[in-house]
Amino acid sequence: MDKLNSPEEAARVRTLADRLDFITEDDFRLLANATPATVLSWRRTGKGPAYVRLGRRYFYPAEAVKKFMDSAIRERNAGFKGASLL
Repeated sequence: MDKLNSPEEAARVRTLADRLDFITEDDFRLLANATPATVLSWRRTGKGPAYVRLGRRYFYPAEAVKKFMDSAIRERNAGFKGASLL
């Protein structure tokens, strides 16, 4: 997200996005533990979730983020040593 003028403005943008069921770019990066460059790369290559650009800000629909996270689910490998203990 672009640099906001104040913490109050950042909080207001976050509140408005939340009301519309969107996640701010900062919150998405926090959730994904990703750098700004990684998130930019995901947008450019189409590997990340769907997004909306408003001015210089990016917002992610909460449902798109959920689908993106669901696509990253890794199943436990039952073939590993000790699997019978589960």
